[in-house]
Amino acid sequence: MARRKIRDFAHAREAETLIECGDAFLECVDIDADATTIPREALRLPHQPGAEAPAAARLRHPEMAHIGPSPMDEAIDPADQRAIFPARQNGEWRFVPHAETFAKRRAETRRKLRRFRRFDRQSELLNLFFFYHDRAVRRVVVLLLWTCVAGAATARGEDSACAPVEVTPGVPPTRERVRAYAPVFESCASESGSTRLAIRRMSVDGTPLLLTVDPQSLQTSLEPAACWRCEETSDAAQAETRYLKALHPPDDPTRPPALVNAGLIHGAGGGAYVTGDLCPSRKPLDRAFFEELAVQGPRTPVMIAVSGGWIARHGADFAWLREKARSGALDIAWANHSYSHPYVRRLPDGRNYFLRPGVDVDREIFETEKLIIAQGETPSVFFRFPGLVADAALLENVRSRHLIALGADSWLALGLRPRPGSIVLVHPNGNEPVGIRLFLRLMQTGVMPLPLRPINEAP
Repeated sequence: MARRKIRDFAHAREAETLIECGDAFLECVDIDADATTIPREALRLPHQPGAEAPAAARLRHPEMAHIGPSPMDEAIDPADQRAIFPARQNGEWRFVPHAETFAKRRAETRRKLRRFRRFDRQSELLNLFFFYHDRAVRRVVVLLLWTCVAGAATARGEDSACAPVEVTPGVPPTRERVRAYAPVFESCASESGSTRLAIRRMSVDGTPLLLTVDPQSLQTSLEPAACWRCEETSDAAQAETRYLKALHPPDDPTRPPALVNAGLIHGAGGGAYVTGDLCPSRKPLDRAFFEELAVQGPRTPVMIAVSGGWIARHGADFAWLREKARSGALDIAWANHSYSHPYVRRLPDGRNYFLRPGVDVDREIFETEKLIIAQGETPSVFFRFPGLVADAALLENVRSRHLIALGADSWLALGLRPRPGSIVLVHPNGNEPVGIRLFLRLMQTGVMPLPLRPINEAP
């Protein structure tokens, strides 16, 4: 019984590409010349009988519906080892030698690859990938996918690179990490259309940063300088913003003279604005005061006027306060209370505190701001004079640095009872236990005006 052998593609070196390109998974096929075929699919060998009766076609593939007769109308030489393969010729399917079929299919695959760029990337690309299994197609698909992922990651990276900066606290002397610190007043805009006012420029660990203020909410933030386009501005140009109106309030003839209680002493609306001063002290932080605030609810607002000398001595207490803010128990606004908080006992106020000869006001302000930033926090726009004592010249000096001077109309240790809108003052630095006890009593008896409000709402 004569047989015509079909080449075993699995053992031929060129078969890998052929099988992948043609989606064929044949290993070896033998055709018996005397075998009975499916009706209407005869091989038309010379000695093969025809089908007795026509039967319905059994289609394996739509394109195989009109396969033509085999061209093998002559005797078969058993020694003929040439492979045959079904291929389409002149619009019809024929059996042709393997080499010719392989060359045509390879050329067709290359033409499809050349047209790859015109395919729909979400449908035709996947079809080509799964039906042709060509390594080149897979490489292109993977490259496109990685390009999309990398583009998305780059976009997210750009967004995060322009987000407000949180400085990681360092080891003392931490303020040395903050260099080229300078006061500015610039109007800034970002690519997203946001606007801010920059009041400080600096470099933190080699990264240029801006201390910016939202001119309406008074919220401050540290921003990457590279993400903002800034130009110099003036108080007159920003006079209609809430920030400048708070910085230069109208004269109030009913308030005490500046020498006694400099700055804003009463806030807008009801409730109370709780503030605590941390003057330099050897005593530990009065944590009971802050615990009482925390039980009022999540993110209870409090303003802490902190001195640089207190931070330098109380690193653990400062870290504890930061954790209270990070956990959401408190919403802390960090005000500037000078660095050294100059004070000499028994000297009259007119020659004490910042009114002492030789006090460098800029150094007292900027060194504290640098220390707050180096410790991982952001200074607010508020400044409280040591002892709440200042004259008109000092008040103007602080305003020129774009800081809002803050006093108080309810210093509890002095017996000043709070009323709606009061700015309440206590000293939780261990030096004023009487004021802390009065505050706890007012809270527990319900005498303290509520709600407790953030200091940014006071001006």
